[in-house]
Amino acid sequence: MKKFLAIVLTLLLCTAVLLTGCKSEKSAPTEVQPATAAATESGYDTTSPKSAEWFDSAVFVGDSVTLKLDYYCQENPEALGKASFYCAGSLGYTNALWALDNPEAVHPFYEGSNHLVEDCVEITGKKNIFIMLGMNDIGLYGTDGAMNSCKQVVAKILEKAPDAHIYLQTVTPMIESAQLESFNNTLVKEFNGKLKAYCDEKGYRYLDVYSALADDKGNLPKELCSDPDNMGLHFNDTSCQMWVDYLKKNA
Repeated sequence: MKKFLAIVLTLLLCTAVLLTGCKSEKSAPTEVQPATAAATESGYDTTSPKSAEWFDSAVFVGDSVTLKLDYYCQENPEALGKASFYCAGSLGYTNALWALDNPEAVHPFYEGSNHLVEDCVEITGKKNIFIMLGMNDIGLYGTDGAMNSCKQVVAKILEKAPDAHIYLQTVTPMIESAQLESFNNTLVKEFNGKLKAYCDEKGYRYLDVYSALADDKGNLPKELCSDPDNMGLHFNDTSCQMWVDYLKKNA
């Protein structure tokens, strides 16, 4: 009898252990993968590319580099949907701060007249603001001066559109032979580093377009440049499509 009871108790204990193990396995929380956790924390979904239509709510502010992207998107509506572009050939963070009546001012042209960048953003009512400036600042004001002006431009935009989401795109590389003492890829990378630190501090989205287009030496490949025998820093259609692909994956 005692032997029988011992066998029964042993069977009951084994059953309890098995049931407990099943229960624990079933109720264990699903492990969150690092990339998904980071995306959830930051508010950005980095797991799947954005559609062209997602950029219907986007405004792109920039100089002649972004102006080329504007032309490319007009010819290829499937690229960035109905994104709005406010660009000027020599626009920079610093001259964007100048008054409209300044004879040397450079401002985006919209519906028959020039407008301040922050007013252009307010006019659209769109919330995703992509800014790529600095190329026309670094050589004149240095990386610190360019960064100081950048902060002022962003502040002015947020005064007019406090709910806007700020996306700061890096200054892009130039071909190796086009570099100057006052403006070169080393200085561009220095500015981009300060831009990233600013984005990290403020919680803005930093978009490293520079690295998406640069070769292993940090230069813009000639085959991606539309003016290799001139300024050596503007894009062609191939590089614009690479830019679009990068934005869709990282916005």
